[in-house]
Amino acid sequence: MSPIRLLTVCTGNVCRSPAAAVMLRAAILESDLVGKVEVGSAGTSWEVEGMPMDDRTELALERAGYVRPFEHTARTIHLTELLAWDLVLPMTADHAQRLKRMVEQAPEGSAIPEITMWRRFEPDADPAALPTELAVEDPWYEGQGAFDRTIREMSTSVPAIIARARKLLEQR
Repeated sequence: MSPIRLLTVCTGNVCRSPAAAVMLRAAILESDLVGKVEVGSAGTSWEVEGMPMDDRTELALERAGYVRPFEHTARTIHLTELLAWDLVLPMTADHAQRLKRMVEQAPEGSAIPEITMWRRFEPDADPAALPTELAVEDPWYEGQGAFDRTIREMSTSVPAIIARARKLLEQR
């Protein structure tokens, strides 16, 4: 059976989405899902394509207990690749909207991924919350403390995302 594929998405793919991928991979390594769930990350913008993960993100991950190295190269998501993922986890309403517009261009009969915002998986997330209320804010223009806070806040969604991956596996 092919693995369930999870894709995290932010703007440049140097802060939030690669950090989210690190967190999900670590959770998979601590579970029975190794080899059953694949994780990737991408951005909606090409502006920093080819760049490594932001140093502040790496430091925040390390402070939160994640182990280096965090091998990563920023890349931009394109329709053909987007259709190869099962669950796509955008960080903001803008990212989600861009991805949904992209899949509207998919050829008829294409498998369309589930697109669900990262914070929708928070334990206390309001099911009625608007997408704009569920943004993982971009720490880029702030100091290290914002990166540390972003990692801490994002980590609360990981268990429910892993549970969703299990459910997707069961449905195959």
